Amino acid sequence: MPARLNITVAEESMHIPASIQESIDSYWTSLEESGHSFYRGDIFSIKEMKETGDELSVVLERTDFAHFIYCKHCGLPDRYKCRVAAVNGLILTADNQFVMGEMNGQTANPGYVQFVAGGIDRRDIRGNKVDVRGSLFREMEEEIGIDGNDTSLVLQVEPRYIVYWGNISLVYVIMLKERAAEFQERYRRFERSLCERDLTPEFASMVYVPADEQSVSDFLELDGRPKWPFLRLVLEEELKDREW
Repeated sequence: MPARLNITVAEESMHIPASIQESIDSYWTSLEESGHSFYRGDIFSIKEMKETGDELSVVLERTDFAHFIYCKHCGLPDRYKCRVAAVNGLILTADNQFVMGEMNGQTANPGYVQFVAGGIDRRDIRGNKVDVRGSLFREMEEEIGIDGNDTSLVLQVEPRYIVYWGNISLVYVIMLKERAAEFQERYRRFERSLCERDLTPEFASMVYVPADEQSVSDFLELDGRPKWPFLRLVLEEELKDREW
């Protein structure tokens, strides 16, 4: 990941032609009628991007989730695609297990195994600047119930990778002081607390993979669940870069 990130939000929202907007609105109505409970909130799409030396500068523009899901399912010309910047957290426990999650059936990516992750939210914006680390900590709190500032639990949060795949994904490694069994019990309590408030956990289940070459290879090759597009790349790169 570049040493310096400068992510800002443009004043004006993304321009979408009326004919495309009609198709987006119509598709959104069909999703609602079929029983999906997606929230049509703000999404921030990449308008401009420039990398110079050790700095990455990105300008985002506001659109909404209906545009994002239409683009994902139906496609759009490049000029009008919704390209997001997202933060991702790969969890590593004290006993060297990678922790990921299988997305629940009500999300935009049901069944996929992926990291703790999410797009930029308006709550992450200070003035016109995006608090990237704050965005990651918000996702951690919402998805796994961990406060990224809790030094009794979190050993280190390390920026590691940036993945360009039409979208931009910033990947951090979240090193915990807890062992996998302790994290598992903590997550069960968090899951119960969500259910008591009639909230659906983002993850249908947590996925634990020992951080060694054979275990990661077995998971990637033998586990039949779909994997997020760059999950393999990140896990394999972590194994190369670290001495366990």
